[in-house]
Amino acid sequence: MTHRAVLVCAHLLLLAGCAGKDHSLYHWGGYQEQIYEGFQIESSNTSPDKQLQKLEEEQQKAASKGKPLPPGYQAHMGYLYFQTGQLNKAAVAFDAEKKQFPESAVYMDLVLDKVKQK
Repeated sequence: MTHRAVLVCAHLLLLAGCAGKDHSLYHWGGYQEQIYEGFQIESSNTSPDKQLQKLEEEQQKAASKGKPLPPGYQAHMGYLYFQTGQLNKAAVAFDAEKKQFPESAVYMDLVLDKVKQK
């Protein structure tokens, strides 16, 4: 093999090795589509229970991959738990968001106060 052919093969191997890896910081799963779908009034998949089911499934996938959930994920779950009357789970989700993303603490504390009032 010529020197040039060796370099081409080495580059191809390098690119192939990088292509299959997930380089994102968070496990997004279908979160973005779920949020969009949740705001579509006419969608049949917008009930809080259905949204929670999908989000909980993605949460388990993230845990199995050892990847953190993205910002707002647990807060959104808390909102859906709140909508369905699951106040304890809502408080846990809001608290988890606050711990993972300390910059959200002021807002999450405000929301947690609303949960406690209910």
